[in-house]
Amino acid sequence: MAADVRRPVDRWLVLFALALVAIGMVWIYSASAIKASQNHAAATAFLTRQLMGGAIGIAFMLALSQVDLAILQDHQRPLMAAYFILIGLLLAVLVIGPKVNGAHRWLRLGPMSIQPSELFKPLSVLLSAAWMIRHREAWTNRRDALPKLLGLAGILLVPLALILREPDFGTTFLIVFVALMVVFLGGAPKWIFAVAIPILGALGTAFVVLSPYRLARVTSFLNPEADPLGKGHQAIQSLVAVGNGGFMGVGLGGGKQKLFYLPEAHTDFIYAVIAEESGMIGTIAILVLFVAILWRGYRIARRVGDGYLKLCAMGFVLLLVVQAMMNMSVVLSLAPNKGIPLPFISFGPNSLIASLICLGLLLSISKDASA
Repeated sequence: MAADVRRPVDRWLVLFALALVAIGMVWIYSASAIKASQNHAAATAFLTRQLMGGAIGIAFMLALSQVDLAILQDHQRPLMAAYFILIGLLLAVLVIGPKVNGAHRWLRLGPMSIQPSELFKPLSVLLSAAWMIRHREAWTNRRDALPKLLGLAGILLVPLALILREPDFGTTFLIVFVALMVVFLGGAPKWIFAVAIPILGALGTAFVVLSPYRLARVTSFLNPEADPLGKGHQAIQSLVAVGNGGFMGVGLGGGKQKLFYLPEAHTDFIYAVIAEESGMIGTIAILVLFVAILWRGYRIARRVGDGYLKLCAMGFVLLLVVQAMMNMSVVLSLAPNKGIPLPFISFGPNSLIASLICLGLLLSISKDASA
């Protein structure tokens, strides 16, 4: 669609997402001020870094909201250039990246750091959607469908293997799940999933069983009380925080679990801190905001006429909402810990930038949606 007839961006989507960003800034300070002070830094140290990430992410969001993604259907070079650059960055992470908490996930760039796996999330949607549209004639032919889908699997396999090697099982799972949804919505024959899902399930199970620390996460999830001071400590303290909050919460800044009882309180488990300090009201409000983002994303996908943009819209909104559901499930002990942040809210400038990139791409597509 020509740029001069494109509609304004979806302002409700902007409002819902930026509300989550604002909530995140408030509780990052609440959850991290004492930790920062203990490390002889300013109480606002983590908040300052998150604000810098937010400024960079909003700049990307505004720039990407002006891009017409439809041109990527016929011009694949930008996507492939980004693909090979990210593979190079993922290799560099494993070779020269610092080891933090047992994982290689970041590259140091002076005072800044970059996490390439976060940037691969939106790129995986663009690649999967483009592949499904480019080969749409194959999905009605059983003989052609499988080779084409194996081709897409081959494209995604290399970066996913590097991300899994970091190791980052949670991000790998998220990307695979969303890519499968894009393939499903793109019209792939249903029998493909009857074959692919058991195979992926078996591979996932093998990775868990053959990895002692992943297996320990699963066993501690099933019975955290068996090791309350070890592997089950985080899950137990998270539930204590949620229970302490009750309906109304103990008040902003009044939470106790963030005082070195709950590990990673300002990152992966910030939802537990919010639950303690704002109660059920606060946690439901966050859930409602993510459901609202899902609604606006679905509305954009339903109203846009271009098949490629429709698949991209669903992929981007699923990246945000499925990741949020994964994080909340871990905090509430409904799923094993995957080390995955809460989009827009958890501390992590790279995660915030990636989330705002997805938002910017969704806003771009919203300009092509009919009234």
